[in-house]
Amino acid sequence: MIERLRGTLVDVDSEHCVLFVGGVGFSLGVSLSTRSQLPPLGTPDVRLFCTMRVKDDDISLYGFATIEERALFERLVAVSGVGPKGALAILSAFSPSELAGIVASGDATRLTSAKGIGKKTANRLIVDLEGPLQNDPVLKQLVGGVASSSPAARAATSQAFVEAKQALMSLGFTEREVLLAFEDATGEESLEELVGLGLKNLGGGAS
Repeated sequence: MIERLRGTLVDVDSEHCVLFVGGVGFSLGVSLSTRSQLPPLGTPDVRLFCTMRVKDDDISLYGFATIEERALFERLVAVSGVGPKGALAILSAFSPSELAGIVASGDATRLTSAKGIGKKTANRLIVDLEGPLQNDPVLKQLVGGVASSSPAARAATSQAFVEAKQALMSLGFTEREVLLAFEDATGEESLEELVGLGLKNLGGGAS
């Protein structure tokens, strides 16, 4: 089993990155969250946590910026109806702490905003992840972090935040992109200020 890789980042696309390690290029499936944390191409000494999935005649590697994201991926793929593609879609839509909060609150509807996740699978995820999030030594710290959230996370409970998020998503941005754009929010902004902050951090328009 390949647990970690350290090498030069030589390629990145919408679903993968390639690390050149000891003369070998390793292609790893990555989430939007991990991809957004990768340095520029050509950067040496890039380190990713890894997991391997073997199915029939296919062997695939997946890379993660944090050990918590890898632990969640391994739990997600164990849920019936999810698989690696669905797990990456969920991790692209929500950070590990956001996903922990969703499971803790039982908000299955929000999970359906992840690509390819229907209501039935979302409900199953809530049930199947509750235990691991409470008992897994890597993941249980995420549950503790839900209550002691950052100002940006607290801002997410305001009506202005909800309306600003919906406005930006209507322009074509994903929920994960919008949440990342609101990381500097303090919870004191008006609806107009939040929309302006989001557009500024998102570059002014959807790609």
